[in-house]
Amino acid sequence: MTGVDILEKIKSNPHTRRSPVVVLTTTDDAREIQRCYDLGANVYITKPVNYESFANAIRQLGLFFAVVKIPEAD
Repeated sequence: MTGVDILEKIKSNPHTRRSPVVVLTTTDDAREIQRCYDLGANVYITKPVNYESFANAIRQLGLFFAVVKIPEAD
C-alpha cells in the first residue's frame, strides 16, 4: 500500500475524512503533488526536509484549525 492509497482511505472514510494529512515524501513530481492535494492532503513536503519549512507548514496548519470550525461528522 502506498502513501497515496492511505490518503485515499483516510479521506474516503467518514470517520477520518476531516483529519489533517501531511504528506512527507521524496517525490517532487507536480502531478503527484496535485493528486495528493486533490485527494485532500493539507500539506505536501518533500525530503530532505528543511526544518524551517516543515515547522512553518505545521504552524500554518495549526493556525488554520484554530480559526476554522470544522463541522461534526454526519
